[in-house]
Amino acid sequence: MSSLEFNNNNNNNYTDCDRNKIKEVRDEIPSFEELYNISEILKAISDPLRLKILYLLKKEELCACYITSTLDKPQSTVSHHLSILKKSQIVKWRKMGKWTYFSLSNPRIIEHIENIIKIDSDNCFNNNINSSNINNAKVCCGSSEPTDESKVENPKVPSKEIAIKDLKHFERIAKDLGIVDVGYTKIPKKIFSNNNDLDYSNAIVITKEIPDEIIQEPIGANGYDLNQAFYKLFGNLTYKLSDFLRKKGIQTQVAHPKGNLIDLSKLAQDACIGCIGKSNLLITPKLGPNLKIGAIFTSAENLPFSKENNHNWIKNYCKKCNNCIKHCRMDSLIEKENEGIVEIKDNCIGCTEACTLCIEVCPFYKKGYKKIKEKQNKLVKML
Repeated sequence: MSSLEFNNNNNNNYTDCDRNKIKEVRDEIPSFEELYNISEILKAISDPLRLKILYLLKKEELCACYITSTLDKPQSTVSHHLSILKKSQIVKWRKMGKWTYFSLSNPRIIEHIENIIKIDSDNCFNNNINSSNINNAKVCCGSSEPTDESKVENPKVPSKEIAIKDLKHFERIAKDLGIVDVGYTKIPKKIFSNNNDLDYSNAIVITKEIPDEIIQEPIGANGYDLNQAFYKLFGNLTYKLSDFLRKKGIQTQVAHPKGNLIDLSKLAQDACIGCIGKSNLLITPKLGPNLKIGAIFTSAENLPFSKENNHNWIKNYCKKCNNCIKHCRMDSLIEKENEGIVEIKDNCIGCTEACTLCIEVCPFYKKGYKKIKEKQNKLVKML
């Protein structure tokens, strides 16, 4: 009997033995449309502010103005979240004169939510989640470092120097993969996230442009999916570049673009690729704020480190601009006194729903780095 015949016989026997059981299981699975609707509902309630709205509506129907006042949030922010809940048919609404009233479509939805997560003082969420760790996280898009997908093992005896020709080859490969910027820096201890410690003191920092389809996509679940796919693509490219270095005898560790191992914006700024603007986004000459950042920590010590960042003038420009703060519909940006930067609040939906408004309204995105710099230079000369 051939191996093919053997495998076919085994598959047929398995199917015969379990056909009824498989049919029973399949029959219990909802249709694709039903599963899609369920997933949309779960996405809609996976936001603290929207959950607050549901709890407000738990006992009675409320006017939109009352909800806005109680939450102490801008009307545009509350309207956005109510729109998501309406679209998912979790809440219903009715007009009375010039007022709009909202109520729960299913009065027992809060009960169902609490049954799912089994809220009590001893549940696994309370035991495993440390609020101080969440508050200390520096990266909004990644709750933990993604799984290592390296295909080449780290060399056991690492080289501390990389040949110039190999580094040039690395940069050519990066460019072919769509990487826009490549920078090199020492890793300051102060920018580690969550008190992480590393075995390396040097880093290669790379950037990749966010595709137009993500920028143009309306806020919502589809934008989130596009964003996650881009993170995965960029992550894979970063591992490819890391594997190239490992083949050359250099030890590496990848800081995934979606991870929280280190503050990647500050690392890129230290590599003199660009400067962090008021919205805490890195702004570069080639891409403005429209980019994601990845990094490769390495044992190589002879990297061409940049000594001076020529983009620090961006901070002065951002101090006067404030476009990102003015246009943030979620009211997520808080300016720190005398620092010229903002703090990103938990209600930012840049990662959960792929909001890119702070990028779109940034003059460095709309007009370009070169034009803004020319304008800034003229102002400096006039003064």
